[in-house]
Amino acid sequence: MTAHDTRSNGPRDLSASDPEATQVMGRISAGTVADPPTTALPVVPTPPAQAPPEPGWFESRRPLLERWLSPVLAFLALTMLPLAVATTDLDALDGWGLVKVLGVPAWLALLFAIGACLTELHAKRPRIPMLGAATGVLILCSTGLPSVVEPAARFGTSWTISGFVDAVATANGVPPAGLDARFSWPAFFAQWAWFRDAAGADQLDVVLRWFPPAVVTVWAIGIYALARSMLGGNRAPWVAAWLFVGLNWIEQDYFSPQATGICLLLTVLTFALGPLATRRTDPNGVPGWPPPHVGAKRLPLWNRWLVSAMTPPNRPTLPPKQLLLVYFCAALCILAVIPEHQLTPFAILGQLALLAIVGRYRGRGLVLIGVLGVLVFILIAARDVWTTQISLFIGDGNTGAALESGVANRLAGDTGQIVGKYSRIGVAGISYALGVVGAFVYWRRRRDLVPIGLAAVPTAFAAQGYGGEGFLRIVLFGLPILTILGADFLRFLVRWRKWFRPVLAVAMVGLYVVLIFIRGGNDSYQTVFPRDLALYRLVVATTPPGQSVIPLSDAGPFAFEGLTLFGRGGGVQGCGQIAAQPDPVPCVAAINADVLVNYRSIEKQGEHLFLQKPGWSLQLANTLVAQGTYTMWYQDPTDPYDFVLRKTGAPVLSNAPAGRPG
Repeated sequence: MTAHDTRSNGPRDLSASDPEATQVMGRISAGTVADPPTTALPVVPTPPAQAPPEPGWFESRRPLLERWLSPVLAFLALTMLPLAVATTDLDALDGWGLVKVLGVPAWLALLFAIGACLTELHAKRPRIPMLGAATGVLILCSTGLPSVVEPAARFGTSWTISGFVDAVATANGVPPAGLDARFSWPAFFAQWAWFRDAAGADQLDVVLRWFPPAVVTVWAIGIYALARSMLGGNRAPWVAAWLFVGLNWIEQDYFSPQATGICLLLTVLTFALGPLATRRTDPNGVPGWPPPHVGAKRLPLWNRWLVSAMTPPNRPTLPPKQLLLVYFCAALCILAVIPEHQLTPFAILGQLALLAIVGRYRGRGLVLIGVLGVLVFILIAARDVWTTQISLFIGDGNTGAALESGVANRLAGDTGQIVGKYSRIGVAGISYALGVVGAFVYWRRRRDLVPIGLAAVPTAFAAQGYGGEGFLRIVLFGLPILTILGADFLRFLVRWRKWFRPVLAVAMVGLYVVLIFIRGGNDSYQTVFPRDLALYRLVVATTPPGQSVIPLSDAGPFAFEGLTLFGRGGGVQGCGQIAAQPDPVPCVAAINADVLVNYRSIEKQGEHLFLQKPGWSLQLANTLVAQGTYTMWYQDPTDPYDFVLRKTGAPVLSNAPAGRPG
C-alpha cells in the first residue's frame, strides 16, 4: 500500500505493526487520550509587581486644595476690602492717581482675587459657579475698587447724566433738546426715571456708585457667552472675560447710555455668532475660502468669491420657534439701542453687515430692521438735532482734528498724568497686537478671518472725525473681539509650552496693577466727596429759578438736580473750562454767571492737568471778591476749596437750611 493509499484510508493501526507503540498505549488508562509530546518554551516567571510610588504632598492633597483653595482666596479678597477703605488716604491724591494712595490690603485683595481665578482654572475639573464667583470678586477688586474705597461715585459726567434722569422724572417728560443735545436720545434717562419713580427714590447716589462694577460684570458675562461660541472649551472663555476686564481702561462703564449700549451690542453679537451662526457652502470647495476638494480643478479667486457671495448661508439647526424667538430678541435689542446712544447703533449695524456679507449668520433682515429704525428715528424723533447739529451723527469729517483732540490734546498734565496717558496708548496697542496675533491663530485653526474684521469695523468712526472721545469708542467697540482672539492666542501658548502658565499668571498680575493705575490716574480730580454733594444741593435749594449756576470746571458733581431750573450755563467761545485758562478772570466776566461753584476736585484738576499754581481757585475767588463782582457766600469749614460765590446783590431764597448762609 502506498503512502497515498494510507492517507486516503485513514490512520494506520499502530498496535498491529509496532509492538513498542502497543506497550506505550497500554500504559494509558482507559477513557483517556494523550497528546503527542511537544517542545514548550521555558516559562519566564513574572517579576513581582512594584508598589506605586508614594504621592507627594501636593498630589495627595490636590483634591482638597482644588475644592477649597479658590473659595478661601475669594473670601480673603473680600475680607481685605474693608481694610482697604480704612488704609486709603484720598486726601493725598495727586497726579499719579489712586495707585499711589492705596494701602497694602487693597493690593492683597487684588492678589487674592487673581489667585482665586487661576487656582480654579488650573483644577482638573473647573467649576463654572466657582469661576463665575471668582470673576465677580476680581471685578470688584479691580474695576470696582474705586467704588469700594471712595465714598461716592466718580466722574462729574455721571452726576450730570443723573441730572438728566432727574429732569425727566420731575418734568414727567423729556425736556426739549435745546437744553442739551443728549435729550434727543432719551431712552436711558426715561428708563431710569421710571425705575426711580417705581422705587420711590429721589436720588440715585448709591446706583451711581456701584454702577461701574455691576455693568462690567454684565459685560464679562457677554464676553464669556461670545467666547463660548467662537472658541469653545471650558477654560478659554473665562480667560477671554478676564482679559477683557484687564484691558478695559476706557472707563465708559460709568452711569451712562454708552454702558447700556455695550450690553445690547454684546447681546446681538452673541445671537449672531451663537444660535444664528452659519457658514456659506462653496460648491467648488469646503465652507469658506479654503482650497477645493482634492483632485478638483482650482477655480480663480474671484470666481470662488462670487460663488460664495451668491450662495445663501446654511439654515441654523434651531427649531423654528426658538429661531423666531432669537430673531425677535435680536431685533428688540437693535431697536432699543437706537434712541439710547448716538454711535452704538452704527457699530452694531456695521458688524452685522459684515457678518451678513460673508454669510456668517442667518438673518440679514436684522440689518434692514436696524437701518430702517435709525432712519425713522433720525427723520422723526431727532429731526431738530440733525437739521442743526448733523455732525453729531456723521462727524465733521476732519480726521486730523479728531486725532488731535482725541489723542494729542489729551497728553497734557504733570508727570503722573503724562505717564498714565501714555500707558493708556500702550495698553490699547497691546490689545490690538493680541487681537492680530490671535486672528492668525484663529485662522490657522478655523480658516476664518472674519473676527478681526469685526474689530476693525469701529475704526470707521476715526474717518468721520466724530470728536475727542471717538477713539475711546473705537477701542471699546473692538475690545470684545480683540480679547477673545487674544485668549485664543494665549491658549495656543500654554498648549505649546507648559512653562507659559506661570509666566502668564505673573503677566495677569502686572496687567491688573496697570489697570488700577490707568483707571485711577485721574482720581485726584474725579473723586467726589459727600460734602461736594451737600454743597451743590444747598445751592439748588437756595437759588431762585432762572439764575445761572456753573462750576469753575467740569470736574466734580454738577447739574444732578435743578437742571431744568438753572440750565447748564457756559456756552462762551473759548471759555468751556475756566480752570484751563491762564487768566480765568476774563472768562468769568464773559460767562457772567449768578453763582460760581468750586470743589477740591476742580482745584486739583487745575494743578495736575492744566498746570495751574497750587491755590489758584482761592486766588481767583479772592480776586473776584476784591473786584466787588462776587461775594463769598459759603466756604466749607473742613475744606476751603469747597466754596460758593454769588454775584453781588443776587437774590437768595429765604428757605436756606438752618446753620447755612441765607
